[in-house]
Amino acid sequence: MNSHTATCPAGRRCGVFLFTLCLAFFQALPCSAQEGGGAPPPSAEPATRLPEAKDVIARYVRAIGGEQAVRAHRSRLMRGEMEVRGAFKAPLVLYSAPPHRMLVEITLPEVGVVRRGFDGEVGWMIDPEHGPMIFGQETLEQSRREADFYGDISFDKRFKTMESLDEREYDGVKCYSLRMVSQGDEESTFFFEVESGLLRGMTQVQETAIGPMKMTSVNKEYKEFGGVKFPVHTEVEMAGRVQSLRFTAIEIDTVKDEVFNLPDEIRALVKEGEAKAEPKREN
Repeated sequence: MNSHTATCPAGRRCGVFLFTLCLAFFQALPCSAQEGGGAPPPSAEPATRLPEAKDVIARYVRAIGGEQAVRAHRSRLMRGEMEVRGAFKAPLVLYSAPPHRMLVEITLPEVGVVRRGFDGEVGWMIDPEHGPMIFGQETLEQSRREADFYGDISFDKRFKTMESLDEREYDGVKCYSLRMVSQGDEESTFFFEVESGLLRGMTQVQETAIGPMKMTSVNKEYKEFGGVKFPVHTEVEMAGRVQSLRFTAIEIDTVKDEVFNLPDEIRALVKEGEAKAEPKREN
């Protein structure tokens, strides 16, 4: 495959697979929940009266700092490390800004720096093994969802159905479970801590190149930056493999707009695609 491919193929050994692991950090947040799921059945045990889903979500927004505090932010820079247990550790940096801009850089052992970005219109990736590429429509929409800067306070925009299931333990913590149905009719389940109101984690079923797989994520720790609480330690399990994401520093409102500019290699691919799409003129 040459470096001028215009779509992102499934099943790549380093590029898409490892960035799916990296971006599982966003999947642990309401703003970036992937649309794919399979909600577990409600508990058969009798429970006290459950709060409505909208009230659980409103409490979550208050718990992380409130809508006003979230909307006051104009950018984020997050530095940390991704570890795939039993395989490798890799430093990573996440840049994000409203409304839908994102850049992820991860340094993979024996591979080098892999970059994935979305500037609001173009989704792209560059890695040392396969070169530059721009995403096809499906991956592009996924990138747009992941990059929604204020999505964690806009549940009603992302989900057409939100309903309380029950109260149960998730990762050893008592939680309210909510069934979420996306605009595309896909399901996932979120778990909000009864005591703190924070999002403890989520479960969903994702389609992969080898069939559907269950993914679970757990937010182990939150810290406050700029008046808003963020998960700084998240563990994700999928297909028996555990990935840990730890962030040691979060900077608020320090990212410059030019960070999200398309690299020259990607601009060249965009122009090439536009040239091919332009209809031929008759003489």
